[in-house]
Amino acid sequence: MQVLGLSLLIHLAAGSAQQYGGYGGYGGYEHPKHNCSVTDVVEKAEVCTPALETKCSSEELEIKRVLDSEQCYTVARTVCSMSTETIDNQVCTYSYKPRTETTTTKTAEVGFEKECKTQMVTVCQPAQYGYGHAYGEHAYGENLCKEVGQETCYNVPVVTIVEHPVDVTFPEPVKACVNKPIALPRISCEDLSEEKCITVPKVKDDVEEMDRCVTVLADSDCQAVELTLPKQSCVELVYGYAETAHHNEPPPY
Repeated sequence: MQVLGLSLLIHLAAGSAQQYGGYGGYGGYEHPKHNCSVTDVVEKAEVCTPALETKCSSEELEIKRVLDSEQCYTVARTVCSMSTETIDNQVCTYSYKPRTETTTTKTAEVGFEKECKTQMVTVCQPAQYGYGHAYGEHAYGENLCKEVGQETCYNVPVVTIVEHPVDVTFPEPVKACVNKPIALPRISCEDLSEEKCITVPKVKDDVEEMDRCVTVLADSDCQAVELTLPKQSCVELVYGYAETAHHNEPPPY
């Protein structure tokens, strides 16, 4: 406790020194006004803790009960059986052998024949003037024309058909067939009915009595305890007068 009082006095002195600018010089130092100390005080108190209490009451509740029930139904199924049937099957193949036949071929031979045609053409020559020609026999600028025969010859192609006997050889198909039986599956089906039963759930309404409990606060559980608390006491310091003690008064700062 003395250490705490001394620390408080040092704190007050430091605060006063900062307020008035330190301890140096006349008027810069102020004497402490209070002398404080801290003591332990024992106080009696009561500590209480809440208590819980459970209260129950009987109630009837509507519930659903699940029961087993047998349910039957008819199941229809199809049953099939397989049998084998053999049928004839003709398989044919073709082979080829050479075959010769006599026939005639026709070829075309092209020759040329000379043909000539005579055409009449008009030939004109200008009139002659001068010495030895009678004046006035022909008009001036008149041409002397006459028709003469002109023969034109050219080659005309002539096609001649010539037949020659030839032997032609070609492949002749020969068909050969054999029997290859085939086994075919035959499927026969029939519908069968069967009675089956299963267990299914069934819901039933019922009433059941149950306890309903709630938790409430009961009387508190209290105990007496002693608490040790710090208490500060200050005495005012008066310089030049008689000292008067003032207990339990807080400092004026």
